Amino acid sequence: MEPLTAAVIILSILVILLFAAGAGLYRRVRELELATYSGVGVRLTAGPDTQANGLAVPGGTTMVIKVNRRCPICDDVLLAAAKLATDLPPDLSFAVLSDDPGFDKPLPDAIRVIKDPATWRATGVPYTPAFLVVDENGVVGFTSPVGSGEALMEIVERALANRKEKQL
Repeated sequence: MEPLTAAVIILSILVILLFAAGAGLYRRVRELELATYSGVGVRLTAGPDTQANGLAVPGGTTMVIKVNRRCPICDDVLLAAAKLATDLPPDLSFAVLSDDPGFDKPLPDAIRVIKDPATWRATGVPYTPAFLVVDENGVVGFTSPVGSGEALMEIVERALANRKEKQL
């Protein structure tokens, strides 16, 4: 076999492998993107007048942090939420949603803690820690994975800045 033919065959195989890897990577990115939007638009309540086990607050918006008992970075996220909770407008509040009935992390009184596994499962977000925004009717309007306390602070600060712009 001539060297030119061998080089063309090897390069063709490498290009095919590169395309296969790119297709696999694209598929994983799409799955992650779909998981990020999972749960948006879901009503967590049975009707408009009932509350979703404490997640929905009449006349307000709840920022929910979904944690589980095996989450190694949730403590950092909860510390960031504790710092942010003191500076929130009156119609915004934090809630922590845990699947652990024995959840006992020290949090300020401004943060509601919901230890209901059924509500935890009903949120439908396949990752933890997760950040959800729930309106007064119990409808999830936004979900996002939160990988650190810094990420939570950025999301909340960005939301507060957008909210101030809309009010002006």
